[in-house]
Amino acid sequence: MKKKVLAMVLAAAMAASLGACGGSQGSGNGGGGQAPAAPAAPADQEQSSGDKAASGDEKPVTLRMASVVNANELEGRNTGMAAGLMTWIDTVEAESGGSIQIDLFPDGQLATGTDSIVNGIQTGAFEVAHFTTSNWAEYSNAFAELNIPYLYSGYDEVHSVLEGEIGDAMKAQLEKDVQGIKPLAYISIGFRNVTASKPVQSVADMKGLKIRTMNDALQMAAMEAMGCAVTSVPINELYSALQTKMVDAEENPLSTIYSNKFYEVNPYCCLTRHSYTSTFVFMNSDKYNSLSDAQKAAIDKANEAATAASKTAAEKADAEYMQMLTDAGMTIYEPTAQEFDQFKEAASSCWGQAEEIMGKERYDALMKALGM
Repeated sequence: MKKKVLAMVLAAAMAASLGACGGSQGSGNGGGGQAPAAPAAPADQEQSSGDKAASGDEKPVTLRMASVVNANELEGRNTGMAAGLMTWIDTVEAESGGSIQIDLFPDGQLATGTDSIVNGIQTGAFEVAHFTTSNWAEYSNAFAELNIPYLYSGYDEVHSVLEGEIGDAMKAQLEKDVQGIKPLAYISIGFRNVTASKPVQSVADMKGLKIRTMNDALQMAAMEAMGCAVTSVPINELYSALQTKMVDAEENPLSTIYSNKFYEVNPYCCLTRHSYTSTFVFMNSDKYNSLSDAQKAAIDKANEAATAASKTAAEKADAEYMQMLTDAGMTIYEPTAQEFDQFKEAASSCWGQAEEIMGKERYDALMKALGM
C-alpha cells in the first residue's frame, strides 16, 4: 500500500506541474499543505485469516477509491482522516488475502464536491469514496446526530454513538435515503474550532463575523446563534475567500486548518470545539453486493479497524497540530471555563431545531444514549 500511495504522490506532483486541479472539497482535508513527519507506514501485514478465503475461488476485485485528501497527508498517516483511510485500505487488502485491491486516487483526482462524489459512486465512475458526514445534509438528515453543537465533550462520547445502535441506524437511514450507496466506516477528523482575521476570545467577539461553515442547517444555526453572518463556500475556494475578505472567518478541525494553510489568511484561532467532524467511507451498493461473503467479511473488519485507528490518531493530532499552527505563526486562544460556557449556551439554543430535523423519538434516543 505504501508504494501505491507514493505513486499517487508522484502522480499528483506531475498533475500539478501540468496545471491540473489539486484542490479539494467536502471533507476539507485536501488542502495541499505538508503533513508532519511520521514513522514509516507499517510493513505489509503477514498472512491473515482473510488469506485462507482468497486462496480458494475468490474473484479478484479492484476498487477505485476517490479521496479529496492531500496525498502527503495520507502518506504521513498523522491525522485521524489519513490514519483511518489508510488503515481501511490496508485491512481490506490483508483480510481479503489480496482478492480485493484498492487503487487510491487522492487530491480530488476523481471527484471534488458533494454532487460529483455522490454521483460518481452511484454511476459506478468509481467504486469507493469518503465524504464528511455534515455534507450529506444536502441528501439526507441521517447524520444530524453529529452536527448538534456542544453535544459531545470528547472522542469517547462521540464513539459511543458511532459504534453503537445509533451509529448503525444513521448508516441505515442514509442507505434508505440515497440510492446506490452502501455505508461502511466512520472515520474521525476532529472537533471544529473558529479561525478569524481578528482575535476571537468570547461570544461577543463573534458578533458580526462573516463566517464560512459547511452547508448544514445545524452548523449554520449554531454560528448564527453566536451572532455571525453565515455563508457556505466550497473548501477549495475558502483560502481565496478569506484572502479577499469575502469572509472573515471559518471553522474546521486543527488538522484541516493546517493542511489548507488557513493560518496564512486567518492568523487567529479560538478553541471553541463547538462540533465534531467525521468522514465516512461508502461504496457503490451493486459492487458491494457482488462481493463474496468472505470479501464482505474483510470489509467489515476494515470498517472496525479504520474507526479505531482514526480515533486514536485524531486525539493525538489535536496537540500536534496546535503546536504546528503555533510554530507557523498562528495565535491560538483557549477560552476560560466561563467563556466556553458562554459559547455553549449561545450555540445550544439551536438544539430545538435539531429535534425538529431528527424527530422527537430519534432525538430522545440520542440524549438517552449520552445520559442527558
